[in-house]
Amino acid sequence: MVSSNLKFHPDAAFVIAGQPITHTQFFADIAAYQSKLTALKAGSHVVLFHPDTYQFAVRLFALACSGHNVILPPNGQHETLSLLLAQSAFFAGDATNIDDDVLFTNLELSLGHTPLQTNRLQWPTNTAVIFYTSGSSGQSKPIVKPWRVLNRELAVLSMSFDLPSQFTFLATVSHQHIYGLLFRLLWPLAKGHIIDSEQIQYPEHIAQRLKNIRYAALVSSPAQLGRLCADNVLIPERDKIKWLFSSGGPLNNEHAETLFNQLARPATQVFGSTETGGIAYRQVTQAAVDVPWQPFNGNFLSLNHEGRLMLDSAILEQSNFPLDDRALVHKNGQFKLLGRIDRTIKIEEKRLNLDELESYLQSHDWVKEVKVVVIPAKRVQIGAVVVLSDEANKELEQQGKLAINRTLQAHLSNRFERICLPRKWRYIDALPFNSQAKLSLKTLEQYFAKSE
Repeated sequence: MVSSNLKFHPDAAFVIAGQPITHTQFFADIAAYQSKLTALKAGSHVVLFHPDTYQFAVRLFALACSGHNVILPPNGQHETLSLLLAQSAFFAGDATNIDDDVLFTNLELSLGHTPLQTNRLQWPTNTAVIFYTSGSSGQSKPIVKPWRVLNRELAVLSMSFDLPSQFTFLATVSHQHIYGLLFRLLWPLAKGHIIDSEQIQYPEHIAQRLKNIRYAALVSSPAQLGRLCADNVLIPERDKIKWLFSSGGPLNNEHAETLFNQLARPATQVFGSTETGGIAYRQVTQAAVDVPWQPFNGNFLSLNHEGRLMLDSAILEQSNFPLDDRALVHKNGQFKLLGRIDRTIKIEEKRLNLDELESYLQSHDWVKEVKVVVIPAKRVQIGAVVVLSDEANKELEQQGKLAINRTLQAHLSNRFERICLPRKWRYIDALPFNSQAKLSLKTLEQYFAKSE
């Protein structure tokens, strides 16, 4: 079993807009927020969303160290927050996007009391962090990650990747997801590194940060790294980048090779999921070489009779956990991925279940039936084939297709982030079911082979 005795490292610090926040200040802010929680019953569930990593961390540890469970929304869309507040009415963080008609208890408004100053805060072990993510059924489902499991994974990361000096962790990904939570917050905090509080959007801003730090670990994603390849503004400061992490989807081998040549540093790709956490990792330096995945310590992979990848994990304390991937497993335990087997896809690291998208789109009064497909292209795009209601068909005749597109996109925006919305729309009289009452994917794709 992986040892996971973690604690707050005394040298850990944050940076907010270039200004350092010490370990002592962090503890004081946690204590101040804990003073707002006295009315909560032990073991309460609290929805937590905040875009700033430092403010998020203060609330996360205040709640967890006070014996409460934390629910993490995947994004700050008002529909997403409203759905989770129906599970628990307690909220911590940035409530800007919560609708006025939603009834909830905003812990930010609690008066609290004079906090007790302490430097002996214990790292959480007994409560849980709950993620919500789309499952194969199309419905968002809770993924409960006890702190003891998260802590084991942090211990495995420390064994797998050597960061001997103090690094500044820069990130282009959100801490609201498990990859960002582990790699840009919990791991560096437990190991005594510096955490930049801002989720950085543009490579130019990363380059500016690098000018003022000694060593950096960059936590990013395939989509963002792929765009970086075209005009890599980090090259002048590349000696500062000691680790480059990528997760959330497959990193193109050509992009991996380009990054290696540009930065003289391989991107460490991490394969995993919300359910499993990190499963394996690899580093590609030549596009022509198909580098296998190396399981993290405590993980063992095998195949079932259908070729589905199965995980035995000492980290999860679980055996025969089915993954959504086909693979070829080598005798040494390493493996090669052969593709996903369900309808959950990733668009620029945003996990999207096509069933869930269809279900929510069909909830609009204008939609009688709908099928969404992934359009084969260089960049992943979603296409929607829609059978409209009579009312919507009248609007289509009077207002035109663009007006219908915008109305349905606005509806979807209540639940889904912009990158996940269909880019192409086709309106037809009936879905093309065959004699076996099945829809042909090839037939649906043909609608998008035609010009607009």
